[in-house]
Amino acid sequence: MEITNTNTPAEKKGNIEDLVAWQKAKELAVNAYRVINTTNTDAILKEKMLSSVLEVPYSIARSYGVKQRIQSLENLYEARESIFEFKTALAISVDLGMVAEMQSSDLLPLVDHTDKLVSGLIQYKEDARKGKVRKPFQQRSGKDVDGNSIHPDNFGNADYTNSPVSNF
Repeated sequence: MEITNTNTPAEKKGNIEDLVAWQKAKELAVNAYRVINTTNTDAILKEKMLSSVLEVPYSIARSYGVKQRIQSLENLYEARESIFEFKTALAISVDLGMVAEMQSSDLLPLVDHTDKLVSGLIQYKEDARKGKVRKPFQQRSGKDVDGNSIHPDNFGNADYTNSPVSNF
């Protein structure tokens, strides 16, 4: 007689590669790595920037890979902390003239977008932990540059299936 466990938790749909927040964090890490390695930043600041920016996608991946919601939240908070550490180290490097203002301004929109996505995941997890039920998604109609109708979600995605919380 074969014993099967019927109490196993439901598996998450999709892969980490499908998560928009992870994609943006990885894009940020790649772009920051390229910028930082072309500057004359000293070793201490360079190490801080690289370690903190690389920690962002790692923490998001860890949050996706754990079963417990609390541990997942802790990993997302770590990702957010790393974003702020990177932003701080980058600002110090710019103030010291080690990184050009133009190079920094190329990275900052991506930093801010990644922060918003991670914050959205945190809010989603916090709401779920508190038992809050999310209202059904309501698309707002708008027009893009070409005059086509668009329906963005809270995270700037035109298609809700690409929302950072669609597979969480």
